Amino acid sequence: MVSWKGIYFILTLFWGSFFGSIFMLGPFLPLMFVNPSWYRWINNRLVATWLTLPVALLETMFGVKVIITGDAFVPGERSVIIMNHRTRMDWMFLWNCLMRYSYLRLEKICLKASLKGVPGFGWAMQAAAYIFIHRKW
Repeated sequence: MVSWKGIYFILTLFWGSFFGSIFMLGPFLPLMFVNPSWYRWINNRLVATWLTLPVALLETMFGVKVIITGDAFVPGERSVIIMNHRTRMDWMFLWNCLMRYSYLRLEKICLKASLKGVPGFGWAMQAAAYIFIHRKW
């Protein structure tokens, strides 16, 4: 059976990333050439603001609760988080954790290069300075 909540979730994220990358992030693209550090500062905050949408939807619509175990984040210290892909969307659940620590604006994800060209999602991930990897095993 089709989950209407799931369809709503996917459509909201798709259209949000599609229009957000055009109307929220797009106007600041010229700033990338004028002052790259300002562009990155503004862009990181806009992306973090947008990422609160999927976090809110996961928690309110689906009742997702994230339990955090392991070493604590140390403020001011850089961290690398390696996920073991328990699900295909494990990075999305990481957003719930990062939002609690106000680290959403600092988060960068390594992804398959093929995702770079996806309208909406791909554009938003490029604007967020996610890292796209071409790999041949």
